[in-house]
Amino acid sequence: MPDLYAMTVPTFIRAFKNLDHVLAKAADSDIAEEELFNARLIADMLPLAKQVQIASDTARFAAVRVGQAEPSAMADEEASLAQLRERVAKTIAYLEAVDPAGYEGRETAQVVLKLPQGEIPFTGQSYVTDFALPNFFFHVTMAYALLRMKGVPLGKMDFLAGGMAIA
Repeated sequence: MPDLYAMTVPTFIRAFKNLDHVLAKAADSDIAEEELFNARLIADMLPLAKQVQIASDTARFAAVRVGQAEPSAMADEEASLAQLRERVAKTIAYLEAVDPAGYEGRETAQVVLKLPQGEIPFTGQSYVTDFALPNFFFHVTMAYALLRMKGVPLGKMDFLAGGMAIA
């Protein structure tokens, strides 16, 4: 059986640390913060802020739905890159406090995702592999792509390694 905690929590934390690095580079750029904060690839797409918020929600909801962690509400009120970075830091702190024992034996647990269009049933494992991880990385990737599109000097290693020293 896969270790659902190992598949999710450390993966989310590492990606959030990389995302924080990407947001820091955006904040340090000469590009107007409002232009970055509201960036979209197309008019009907959610802006940068919402991409970060959804990534945060996805990681926290996975910990609740699969890992039986206590919920942690976060209002979607961020209005600056600094506030987005604070949300990322709060999400990391939340994930670091998640008890790995909550994931034990949850591979076949029923997880029902309730959407306005209806419900989607999953097992704990299929929720992680078929929804939570892909959805999380979709939104983290979009945040990176939006900032790159706006001219923030980012490269692949910023996304993958978050500026860590590579030997």
